[in-house]
Amino acid sequence: MRPDGPRQVAPPGMHQLRAMAIALLVVAVSLAVAPRVGSADSASIGRAATASRTPPGGPSAPLRSLAIPRTHFTPAITARLTATLAQLRRVNHLPGLQVVIRYPDGTAWTGHAGFGDIAARTPMGSLTLLDAGSITKTFVAALTLQLAGQGVVGLDDPIARWLPGLPYDTGITIRELLDHTSGVDDAFSHPALLAALDANHRQVWTAPHVLAYVGKARFAPGQGFSYSNSNYILVGQLIERATGQTLAALLRQRFFAPLHLTHTYLQSEEPISGSPAHGYEFTSPTTWAVKDLSDGTPHLPFTSLETSLGAAGALVTTADDLARWALYLYRGKVLPPAQLSQMLDFGLTAALNPVLPYGLGVERRSFDGRGSWGHAGSLSGFRSAIRYFPASGGVTIAVMTNSDRVDPDTLVGSLLEVLYPLSP
Repeated sequence: MRPDGPRQVAPPGMHQLRAMAIALLVVAVSLAVAPRVGSADSASIGRAATASRTPPGGPSAPLRSLAIPRTHFTPAITARLTATLAQLRRVNHLPGLQVVIRYPDGTAWTGHAGFGDIAARTPMGSLTLLDAGSITKTFVAALTLQLAGQGVVGLDDPIARWLPGLPYDTGITIRELLDHTSGVDDAFSHPALLAALDANHRQVWTAPHVLAYVGKARFAPGQGFSYSNSNYILVGQLIERATGQTLAALLRQRFFAPLHLTHTYLQSEEPISGSPAHGYEFTSPTTWAVKDLSDGTPHLPFTSLETSLGAAGALVTTADDLARWALYLYRGKVLPPAQLSQMLDFGLTAALNPVLPYGLGVERRSFDGRGSWGHAGSLSGFRSAIRYFPASGGVTIAVMTNSDRVDPDTLVGSLLEVLYPLSP
């Protein structure tokens, strides 16, 4: 069993390969044209009060220009995407996967392959619900920034103002929780917590129960970078204390409902409606043996893990909802310019050498020189990634799988190469 793993100053370890038995390959790929997300013009991103030490979101090398073609999905590109999706599933032995490629003008390509439930032979569909893991953090960070813009909280408020009595440095700020520079230890890095979660998959956990496993601080606030799920569990508690509302209610009122993300749920606090996929864990590096992690409830992958993760990783959704969210968020439809600029300020953590440049709930990752903003998610039985490419005018690729075997960014890279082949 593994939640979103801790990522620190050393590159994250590759998850141990495990194989699985799948007797049948089903590929279903469809084209979809969705309602317009917003203007195709780039959003104006203003400067925050604390100026970025690097251009917001810009990599150290110039971004490769990706001009948007007049026809995004020609028959030739569609055929290549369909073949690539089938190949990626076959080569990586994935139970199932969803892919959405979306442009700001509303055109989209939707692909889905394999099974949501292997035993029942339930095909993976475009509306099958999957666990997004740490992509949850993009929603929680955006909510926090919204509240900061409205004066409900301040990014530089010490957490002790809202959560008094916690056994952490009283000078830790909300900003340091959001960008993982707080020094707060990741509870999920401790085998004792993982064993407790694994002991009873149907047990419901609360934030205080999880935080009881937090160990000694990694460093003084602001003096290092260490990816910690505990940070966002604390942010979730803090938001609920400051607003008097549950995190799920706030996310639904502010994001899910108005943005028509109709298949997105914070499953630690609200019931889901739809067809959830099962999550699968490979149990052998040499065979296709696989373990179904479902506990017989709608919680993905199972109740104890999801309720323990909460604000750090309890989101279930679809690839299409994630692609829509990225376009809304990074094109300035969710946050005012000052708050979006702070979210995309990667300079604040640059001197601390994060594995990937990190802003406030957002990673910057390069694919062969093509810079992107987004986040990845990884936990037992599920992996996902959402990547928005600003230099392309906002093409967004969302990938979700119900296996913990393969880095989803490798799948993103393969799909991006179909859209924009590298020059020989």
